[in-house]
Amino acid sequence: MTIRAVLIGLAQGLALVAMIGCSGGSALAASFSSEASLGDSDLALQGAGTASYMLWDVYDAALYAPAEASQDAIINAEVPMSLLLEYRRDVDVEDIRKATRAALDDQYEEEEREALRPKIEAIQNAMTDVTDGDRYRLDWDPDVPRLSLSLNGDTRFESDDGELARVYFGIWLAEPPLSDELRAALLSRTE
Repeated sequence: MTIRAVLIGLAQGLALVAMIGCSGGSALAASFSSEASLGDSDLALQGAGTASYMLWDVYDAALYAPAEASQDAIINAEVPMSLLLEYRRDVDVEDIRKATRAALDDQYEEEEREALRPKIEAIQNAMTDVTDGDRYRLDWDPDVPRLSLSLNGDTRFESDDGELARVYFGIWLAEPPLSDELRAALLSRTE
């Protein structure tokens, strides 16, 4: 393997780990529905943004929760919510895992991360490579309780674990998030 090939592979791997940019606003929010439903709950669009790395837009994201939900209730997974990720380019599942690990490394001490590892691995083992146009949907309904992950409408993972819901949504919503700009865009309605 040449040094150039190694550098290209490293750059691709870092593409999702270092999501530092985000664009958003009303134009992007208009491309998502203003409402969604989850079981018996009607959810309102809380905000939308685009996760970018350098010059590349990686995915558009939209967060839905009850219209009256507070930011704290959303961040703590106390209300029903959905997070949609619509990919704008092909992404290897290993890059998604790297980005998740990077966010969790920043949010949790090593002992806490190790305790969470089996739960995180369970949801990530249900994930696969994505191509341009694929859509992951992460849903949480604390009343059931039910956490689910679907890809293009096919359910790939389900759990009743509220802690996992809080932690996994926290990749985008907790402090520090995967991207400060994307977090602000997703929570823009609650601020």
